[in-house]
Amino acid sequence: MLGRLKIIAALLLVGAVALTGAIQLGKYKQRQEGAIQQLQSDIHAERERVKDDAKTRNLSDYDFCIQSLHRRGVQSTDCEQLRGLAQE
Repeated sequence: MLGRLKIIAALLLVGAVALTGAIQLGKYKQRQEGAIQQLQSDIHAERERVKDDAKTRNLSDYDFCIQSLHRRGVQSTDCEQLRGLAQE
């Protein structure tokens, strides 16, 4: 009987740890998606300000981020999140 209780307790503990990990992963992904959306919003606003500049017109969001937003303090590691995303 005591052996079964230990097994049940261990399974409950493993389940609690797995659930906590899944929740934390979801929160992390949500923060990342929010950061990407903010970067894309900043890029859109900056593109509107320089829309007549031929040099920036055809850049991908990633390249635009590196060239334009980097000057305003956005880190290149932040721009990396945009690499490979389809341009909207």
